[in-house]
Amino acid sequence: MAHKSFGAICDAVETYTNNTTPGTALPIVQSGYDRVLQGLDPRDAHCHSWSFLEPVADLTIAAAITGTATGVYDAGTDLTTIRAITPIFAPSQAGESITITDGGGVGVPLVLTVATYTSPTVIVCDAGNDFPALAVSLPHTGLYALPSDFGGLIEAPVYPYPDGVSAPPFEEVSAEQLFDDWRRDNTAGTPWRFALLPVAQPAAQTAQAYAIGVWPRPETARLLRYRYSVDPAAAVDSASAYPMGFAAMAPAYEAAALAEAEIRGSGAPGRWEARFKEAMAAAIDIDRSRFQTDGPCQLEEA
Repeated sequence: MAHKSFGAICDAVETYTNNTTPGTALPIVQSGYDRVLQGLDPRDAHCHSWSFLEPVADLTIAAAITGTATGVYDAGTDLTTIRAITPIFAPSQAGESITITDGGGVGVPLVLTVATYTSPTVIVCDAGNDFPALAVSLPHTGLYALPSDFGGLIEAPVYPYPDGVSAPPFEEVSAEQLFDDWRRDNTAGTPWRFALLPVAQPAAQTAQAYAIGVWPRPETARLLRYRYSVDPAAAVDSASAYPMGFAAMAPAYEAAALAEAEIRGSGAPGRWEARFKEAMAAAIDIDRSRFQTDGPCQLEEA
């Protein structure tokens, strides 16, 4: 069975309503799309958790923030202004050390102390000297961006391949507790506590962004694996954009849109509502048969 694009579903709604005015079908398709993603089983009124809305993801929690920067030394103040090509600086880095590769000559690193933070691309350091565009690194802040469609964790992250290094289970704590941990102990080590934190949302951003904060900050780059709930992107009237999920869900998505058009046109559910319920039940059964989401298991002690 072939999947159907949002554009094809919009076309079906336009044919059904006999209205080809651009943009008219998309809100109807979006309503149907939302209804399917909600997962309400028409047979028992229970919400099904779609497997495709709970993907697995890997996240590398780096021990350092790296980039390329130039330095200008002021002999009068004995300060060096460092300008990075990309945003790599944060206010919390004041007092941290920044390492400039080859900053003291070829093969000789230059290590300076961050005196003040100016902007995401500019800091001022104590002492130093002029240097051209060179690789720089600072200890990581302990905050790591999560996917743009992140809508919440399914369970705590894990270290999937410890390979002989310490791999304790993660404990979720409040943001307040994480901030207090950072305040009390700045020593790098093996992270075992985490908190989810919303990121300030720019005015032009359409979806809320999130980050994960860990403590202690990692002493080396480590891999985390986790599952999360997807916050789906909106439908678009395009032949190259597709609804989430497997191809066998196409009848449910199309029927949901046509059922929405039907009720908007007549004021009452009709044959397309009945078809939607049949297609929705079939899609849920297929998803359940392909993925075991719960059941008995035995966990080994760490």
